Amino acid sequence: METPFHFSIETPSGIFIEGDDITEVEVTTAVGKLGVMARHEPMVAACPPGLMRIRQGGEWITFRTSRAILVADGKAVKLLTPLARLAV
Repeated sequence: METPFHFSIETPSGIFIEGDDITEVEVTTAVGKLGVMARHEPMVAACPPGLMRIRQGGEWITFRTSRAILVADGKAVKLLTPLARLAV
């Protein structure tokens, strides 16, 4: 069973989305795609504008963001971005 962790997308306007039941985050960085799961090594990654997605309850949810910074500390993952919206 996959271990859930806390995830949030934060913008200057406030928290866009957050939850404690995320099992995977997938983003694109300057060097390619990156998947983050629970207990990932601490890291900071720059992400260009584009799509990112999270897996929640076995379902993938996709978001479009402007440039972003992904911060993972092994217990939680945070995406800091000026602009985010749900992708359709």
